[in-house]
Order: sequence, then structure tokens, then C-alpha cells
Amino acid sequence: MPEYQFLGETNAVTYDAFGYVVMKRFIDFADLVLNPQKLALASSPNTPLSAFAGMATGATLNIFHVPAGFVVKAAGMYIEAADTVQPTGTLNMGDGAQAAGFMVAEALDGAGVTQTILTDAYGSSNMESRIYTEADTIDMVCATQAIVDAKIHVYVMGFKGFDLLGADV
Repeated sequence: MPEYQFLGETNAVTYDAFGYVVMKRFIDFADLVLNPQKLALASSPNTPLSAFAGMATGATLNIFHVPAGFVVKAAGMYIEAADTVQPTGTLNMGDGAQAAGFMVAEALDGAGVTQTILTDAYGSSNMESRIYTEADTIDMVCATQAIVDAKIHVYVMGFKGFDLLGADV
């Protein structure tokens, strides 16, 4: 399945960030279908897509690139508009290690807030946080049914806690 990202995007958090950071992104799938050049394949991040028909089941969208040392404390989304083409669709939110680490099969059938304070796959064994020991992406994976015209606000809250050499940043 394809893995998409926003055109030319790199780290969402600067390496000199201090304190908590709230990363936010509004994803309007109908706009992305009309303007596919806003996206790229993750394997060619600087080459815009010429066509995008929505996210097929199993496809991945990289939402945020996070550096090594980043600590996620909370993640969530607000569904502004349900998908009218595939209203029974669901999505997962996770990363390269766990596709549904933050959220599992969240329904896109109505507007509403869905959030996690890391009580899903990452919460129980990571003391309510997810620490990245290497750079990764926080992703949205289409779990069931294609996502064609949903409008979703996504956020991740965390901080740059340490570098891999052991010095605080």
C-alpha cells in the first residue's frame, strides 16, 4: 500500500525546541483529491503527486515527522466532517513501530472529538508516554473503507526531552 506525506515536509519539531510543543494539522481529504500536488510519496518526498483519489484501505499518511528524543504525551483528532463517500470508514493513528499505537479503528461516521492520553498500545508499557529513540513519523493509516472527503484536525502534544548522547536539550 502507498505511503504518502505532505510535499517536501521534514521535522515538525525543531531540534532546539524547548518545553511542550503542540503540533496541529488540518487534513481536508476532498481538497487533497482536488489538489494532489500537496502530497508526495514518502519514498519521493519532493515530487508532487499528479493524482490522488483518496486513501485506500491500508494506505498510510505521514502526519508529523518527529526527531529522535521526542516524547509524545497526548494525541488526538477532531472530525470536523464525516466522510460522505465512505461513512463507515475507520482509521488508525500510530507510527513506524505500531500502526495503531495511539488510536485503533476510529470511526469517521460523524463529527466529534477522539483523543488518547496514550492509553492505547503505547500507554500501558511506557508510563503514559511514547519516547522516540530514533526519528520517526506519526501516521494515519486507513483501516477500513477509503477516505475520500473527510475533514479531520489532528494534534500531538509532547516535548523534545533528550538527545541520544545523553545531554538534555
